[in-house]
Amino acid sequence: MKKNKTLKYILIIIFLILIISLCIFEKYHNGLTLVQLKNNTHRQMMGYVLKTKNKTIVIDGGLSENTQDLIGYINKIGGGKIDYWFITHPHADHATAFLDIVENTNINIGKIYITLNDLDWYKQYEPQRIEEIERFFNVIQNSRIKENVEEVTLNQKIKIDNLNCEILGVKNPEITTNAVNNSSMVIKMKINNKSILFLGDTGKESGEKLLKNQKDKLKSDIVQMAHHGQSGADKDLYDAINPKICLWPTPDWLWNNDSGEGYNTGNWKTLETREWMKELNVKTNYIEKDGNISFRVW
Repeated sequence: MKKNKTLKYILIIIFLILIISLCIFEKYHNGLTLVQLKNNTHRQMMGYVLKTKNKTIVIDGGLSENTQDLIGYINKIGGGKIDYWFITHPHADHATAFLDIVENTNINIGKIYITLNDLDWYKQYEPQRIEEIERFFNVIQNSRIKENVEEVTLNQKIKIDNLNCEILGVKNPEITTNAVNNSSMVIKMKINNKSILFLGDTGKESGEKLLKNQKDKLKSDIVQMAHHGQSGADKDLYDAINPKICLWPTPDWLWNNDSGEGYNTGNWKTLETREWMKELNVKTNYIEKDGNISFRVW
């Protein structure tokens, strides 16, 4: 009788372990793989590839020099297809790999999400970079993708498998200081009770607008650091986000504020931003300078 009771308890324990293991596996299987792409030049850039259970998502993508690296990940985890592509703003260090892929490959691209002011606005407020912005305007009219391009709206919700996205920031034509960066798309993503906030190149002024209009939605487990981690959003915005993990699209010289003469010899503000994250007790930083980084969110 005692042996039978012991066997019964062992079987119950094994059954419970199996149930718990299956639940953990299912949660992991339905999680998200996030890849932060490295910079392949000395310049800063920003590119992310995300994989849900069934869909592949790209955010920005980087420079021309990042195109082959991006294509490698599209083939590796997306089977050569991009289901959703978010472009935060049309600066070359964010959008040129996208332009190259549209113009020079047959990669299947699904929905493309953008937020744009009209071309004359860019000519007025950032004439020195109008060539790259005009190229972006031309490419999104490409017959291969034109029907897939969608201008997002504020607070628009987009569901991708079990990933829930909400657009918290769009173009801000009224902000004419640091104008193009301040018209970056801001995307919040939630999966399995984890949240990620992509800020693009959000600046001080658009950060203040986010605090004013979206403060109750900003708290996130993971944040992409605005404008490569320097001279972007202010500390107040990061205080509201209160992240546990920071994604830094930041090359080594910018991370160390190194103008070429050693640590902290430049005029960039990265070291100040790093101090803010220390004050928020952030323990995990994924930094572009360290190469391609892939991790699971679940």
